[in-house]
Amino acid sequence: MDKIDWEQVSQLISGKSGQVKVKCPSCIDRRTNKSDRSLSVNVAKGVAKCHYCEAISIREDDKIEFTLPPQQWENHTKFSDQFVKFAESRRISQQTLIDMKITQEKCYIPQKNKEMNCFVFNYFEGDKIVNKKFRDSGKNFTQSKDGKPIFYNINNIIGKDEVYIMEGEFDVLAMWEVGVKNAISVPNGANDNDNYWKHSEKYLSDVKKFYICTDNDDKGEALADRIAHRLGRYRCERILFQNKDANGDLIDGGKIGLQNSLSSSQKYPASGTFTADDISDDIYTLHKHGKPKTIYPKCYSFGGLKDAFTTMRGHLTVVTGIPSHGKSNFVEWYVLNLVKDYNMKASFYSPEHHPMALHQSTFIEKVFAKNFFMTNPDREKVSEQDIESYIKWSKEKVYITYPENERPTWTWLLERFKEQVYSYGVDIFVIDAFNKVEMSGKNNELSQIRTTLTKLTNFAQQYDVMIFLVAHPTKMQKDDLGYYKQPDLYSVSGSADFKNICHDGMLVYRYFRDYNDYRKDDVVVKSLKQKMKFQGETLEEQVFRYDLPSGRYNAVNVEPNTNSMISDKYYIEPRMKPDNPWAGIDREKIHQNDDDLF
Repeated sequence: MDKIDWEQVSQLISGKSGQVKVKCPSCIDRRTNKSDRSLSVNVAKGVAKCHYCEAISIREDDKIEFTLPPQQWENHTKFSDQFVKFAESRRISQQTLIDMKITQEKCYIPQKNKEMNCFVFNYFEGDKIVNKKFRDSGKNFTQSKDGKPIFYNINNIIGKDEVYIMEGEFDVLAMWEVGVKNAISVPNGANDNDNYWKHSEKYLSDVKKFYICTDNDDKGEALADRIAHRLGRYRCERILFQNKDANGDLIDGGKIGLQNSLSSSQKYPASGTFTADDISDDIYTLHKHGKPKTIYPKCYSFGGLKDAFTTMRGHLTVVTGIPSHGKSNFVEWYVLNLVKDYNMKASFYSPEHHPMALHQSTFIEKVFAKNFFMTNPDREKVSEQDIESYIKWSKEKVYITYPENERPTWTWLLERFKEQVYSYGVDIFVIDAFNKVEMSGKNNELSQIRTTLTKLTNFAQQYDVMIFLVAHPTKMQKDDLGYYKQPDLYSVSGSADFKNICHDGMLVYRYFRDYNDYRKDDVVVKSLKQKMKFQGETLEEQVFRYDLPSGRYNAVNVEPNTNSMISDKYYIEPRMKPDNPWAGIDREKIHQNDDDLF
């Protein structure tokens, strides 16, 4: 506790009597509000205390002399004096160290390359220590080699309706100092990790409200966004500290300083009723920084598709096309590039790809631009080293949703998606196809389709994810020569709601014949619907060539990309091909035998 000389106070209260408030000389220099009169002074009694930093001042009676016994600092713990004094320098009391079962051990610290005397934060689950985190007097950490990834202080949130999520263990101790015991900390600082979410799910699933209290910096803000994404923004509020974190507020402003920060929280946008004032910060941000972020594959292989079609979080995209025209392959290629370009995570529900290893083999082909099963005359076969590299690269990026013993109903599927958002932080979901999920209910088919599509759009918005839904058309018409015309979203089997309810729509179409400027192996990807006008131009298209060995698609005006997606060379653009896809090609000779394309 800070002390103020009474002489300083005397100057501030000169000529005053009774109970007065003045600026605190102990903390005013570091305060944001320089006009705050936080020092309360009783002039008659000669005592003063700051309600912000808790500094005190007492007027001494110089008429009487007292002989005081020696006053010594005492260590009431089993820890070393140095250990306790360090904690007290951060305003963590001896009692809190005891309550939180902190221990002191020697441990090898990799950053120092030697054994150090460390704080030990013991991670309890029930009465068992399942993990230990070691910290030296600096900011060097290490953890138990085989400890269980779980939130720190998980025991103290069991049965609680509200939980505070911190970025560090010292922040949990700071919260304990002000009487907030239902606070937990991520075990890895700003590094989000699927494992500790998975192991903590049963303790968090029934919590009604979360206060996200990560550090007040860029990394802390990014972590807060990821946490809110996992938990659902509708049940999260953000707390911002005056300093970097909770412990910083406790050190700088005492208990009152930390409590002031905790008393004001900001809501995340969620379903409900809002005024412009509620989201004023979002409005100003939108005005300052421009339209919401739309995403599209960055690789040159996609040509100008971004001008026709982009997508964004919170959107349901319906992809249609005639069977065997390549819509599933294209969606996989498109989504894998989003995963690569934006460090996202994707989950694929495609039960037709059985077994799952076979489905993964198609991903591996696309990632390496090689054939999985055989060697093409101009293409290598996937190697075991490639497979090893893919497994490592995709481990926390690409997931498969598959019904083992369950009926694949929409209720079942959305529950799996919810778990994946929570446990793994999945950003993109692919459903291939709509008719591969059972509908149940007493309503007629049209009503069930409408209800299902509404649930999908709500899910995308609530969890701020993207959903790609492959849907087959049934209303297919042929032209005079007997070829199928391009379908649209109104052609999708069952209902016009596929067009009306989705946010975005895409067509994948092969001509299977030479037609105007198109070759028979050309694939047209067309934008059928864009919810927001800045996303792209509806009915615009990009023409691709399908590469059979790899399952990749390359825009007709670029050289095929055969570089690995994992390689740094993936984005290096080669020389451009002529704008005319037929330049230098004998159209009659190349298609003497059409059978191989069917």
